Amino acid sequence: MLMLGTRFTRTLLGAAVVGALSLGLTACGSSGSGDSAGGSDASSSSAAKGGKRKLDTAFGAVEVPAEPKRIIALGDTALDTALSLGITPVGTSSSRGGTTAPAYLKADGIPLVATVKEPNIEAILKTNPDLILTSSGVEKSRYDQLSAVAPTVVPKSGDWRSVLGVYGEALGHKDDLTTKLDALDKRAAKAGEGKNGSAVVMRWMPNGPIVMNTTNMPGEMLKKAGAATLPIADGLGAQPHSDPLSLENLNKADADRVFVATLNAEGEKALETARKQEAFTRLKAVGTNQLMGVDGQVWSSSSGPIAAEKVVEDIEKAFGAK
Repeated sequence: MLMLGTRFTRTLLGAAVVGALSLGLTACGSSGSGDSAGGSDASSSSAAKGGKRKLDTAFGAVEVPAEPKRIIALGDTALDTALSLGITPVGTSSSRGGTTAPAYLKADGIPLVATVKEPNIEAILKTNPDLILTSSGVEKSRYDQLSAVAPTVVPKSGDWRSVLGVYGEALGHKDDLTTKLDALDKRAAKAGEGKNGSAVVMRWMPNGPIVMNTTNMPGEMLKKAGAATLPIADGLGAQPHSDPLSLENLNKADADRVFVATLNAEGEKALETARKQEAFTRLKAVGTNQLMGVDGQVWSSSSGPIAAEKVVEDIEKAFGAK
């Protein structure tokens, strides 16, 4: 028989209907820029009594275990961050557009307790979690249902590094996370030594390519490597990506190096069709063999440390780093 703690029984009626609600997990990651995993002091936690710590989150102060043991990670970036710190969650969500966790994380053994849009509260309860990590942007009503099960951390909207910093703090490994990101920054900078030219990241969709914001994680890593940016990718504000471009407007993304990400078979098919078009073949990167296909889950959906390392590996290949 499943035993429910006092925290949950006080809100049993509300939790019973949450299965019909969606999490609204962020699809493309947060935009913005930053230079450290921790962001501002707003994400800092205070040492708490009785093995607890308080974190400042999107919904105010949340008390979390000093050493959480049973973690639910909802969203690619939350899962990525936990795994990068040597923590295997007891539950996670499927990837956007998929039926499993992101393939690059090799997390098949972790139970799925949610889709991108909808949690399965019954499945979450069965894992007996002591901490739930979610993406930024979760609505208050949904947060209330999840926090009735276990302390739930929703990072404030902001740059990707500050979001990671909140996860690192919640897991009790913020310093380890900062060390990992600092090392990746140095690798990216080394990859770009002596190189020049511009770079752009595109995600190819069935209805055309979209250009990713330079403030997303891959754009930040390319800037660390010294790559110049394009106006179309710089002028997106808080938007994670541009509207789809027609082939006639593809010249707006005409960089010296182009990284093209696809997420599914439809995107791959559309890209193959585009390769036969004159507008595509006129791209500088096509003529110089500097157009590189990359994993869409890594380059356009996640901002975790494991994804960042894979992005840096791709940058090293593209820039010819040894």
